[in-house]
Amino acid sequence: MSTMRISQLATRSGVPATTLRFYESAGLLPAERTPAGYRLYGEDAVDRLAFISAAKHLGLPLEEIAELLGVWQTGACQEVKADLRERVVTRIEEAERRAAELAAFTASLRRAVEHLDELPDRQDRCDPQCAFLGRTPATAPAAYQDGSGRRSVPPA
Repeated sequence: MSTMRISQLATRSGVPATTLRFYESAGLLPAERTPAGYRLYGEDAVDRLAFISAAKHLGLPLEEIAELLGVWQTGACQEVKADLRERVVTRIEEAERRAAELAAFTASLRRAVEHLDELPDRQDRCDPQCAFLGRTPATAPAAYQDGSGRRSVPPA
């Protein structure tokens, strides 16, 4: 069996060595060790990294990728397909929910812009009685309501 060191695997796969080390620590990419402590990978590591990359592009978290790798490594293709299909359908549902939230938020922002355009230009300072402050546009979706101004998605 042919083996390669981490730098060789990084070159062949296009995955940085730091990521390879992380994948090893996360249990996604096993490595043998030389007596000197160097990591050694088999030829199958390139295919494994391609599988991990494809799963990441589908939005799967590392925990799910680890579970799916177990099926991929020991199961038949139809088992991998069935497991992956269920996970992808879940991602589609999540994406559609987020898309609906963003569409509602975008509509709220458009209403706010329209309202701002309708307001008279006052020379006075805005105060609590200001027409804009008195009329709040529809609230942002839950994904934006952590108060930090950053997007935060509540746990599923």
